[in-house]
Formats: sequence, C-alpha cells, structure tokens
Amino acid sequence: GNILSTHKVPTPTTLKAIVDAIAAAVAGASAGHEIDAVGIGAAGYVDDKRATVLFAPNINCRHEPLKDKVEPRVGLPVVVENDANAAAWGEYTFGARKGHDDVICITLGTGLGGGIIIGNKLRRGRFGVAAQFGHIRVVPDGLLCGCGSQGCWEQYASGRALVRYAKQRANATPENATILLSLGDGTVDGIEGKHIS
Repeated sequence: GNILSTHKVPTPTTLKAIVDAIAAAVAGASAGHEIDAVGIGAAGYVDDKRATVLFAPNINCRHEPLKDKVEPRVGLPVVVENDANAAAWGEYTFGARKGHDDVICITLGTGLGGGIIIGNKLRRGRFGVAAQFGHIRVVPDGLLCGCGSQGCWEQYASGRALVRYAKQRANATPENATILLSLGDGTVDGIEGKHIS
C-alpha cells in the first residue's frame, strides 16, 4: 500500500469534537482520492465487534459507539480498533515487518501500548488490549494511572511521563531549563510534549 495523504490534528477533548475531527479528516482525504472504508485507531479498550470504545483512559471515554457516530457523518463503512493493534497491523501489512509471520509492536505516544501478531493473526485479547504493556504494574503503590491502577509502566515511560519529568526538573532547577522554558510560554506549565520530543 501507499500513503496517499496525511493529516494531523491535536486530539480533541470531547467525543463530539473527536467525531467532528474524524469527519473533517475523511472529507479532506476523499477530496482527491476514492475511499472505500474508514479505520479508526482508538487509544483504549474496543469491543470485539470493533465498533464501540469501551474505555479510553486518556480521553475519559466510556462505552461510546464510535462506529455508529462516525458512519452517518462520513457515509462509509467504519471499523474501530485499538490504536496500537492498528499500528502493529499496519507495520505487519505495509511496513517494517511486511512478510513476517510474527510481530510485536510497541507504541510510545501519549501513553505506552503495543500490538501482537502471531502466525499472521492479530492477537487482540478479550477487549482488544492483549498487548497494552503500558498497564503492566512496574512500581507497587506508584503513580495513579488514568486506568485507575497505580504504578503502571505508562506513568514512567510515555509522552505524558516525559512532560511530567521535564516540568519537575524545570521547576526544581529553572536555571538549567532556560531553553526548555523559552520554548513554551516561559513558565513550567507552558512546557508541552512538542518542546521535549
């Protein structure tokens, strides 16, 4: 496969805004290309019908029928999959692991995720999150995670964790963080992921 176009927007904070952003992205992509279906990678638990986001801890989303909300807006068939599973399948089908029967993909973004393919089959697990490495507890009684547990790996190795570490260091020793602080608005609260990645 070939990438025909790319479009990047910040993740909206409400479900309605997310659906609007998806519809706008599909409209933009379909302007110059024929689109047969829409695949949505959702950071969270997805039902086995690949239609409903059961729980997405980083955007406070529970039991949302995303497929049913997006399909009427785009007029195309929609499938919803865990984002890390979708990334693993993309690498297996088109990318770095094309031609290999077995793949483990680790994704690092806002959170920490993963996807597993064994014997040419995506191993989703019960809620599509069999390889969500970010929710393995690595620090007993550690930091509270968006999933409700404490000490999840994601709290120590993810985009959000890197921003938190940078803010802590800048707050503790601002004289050593002048460049980082200047990239934001000059304050510790102004430090964002784009400033440290």
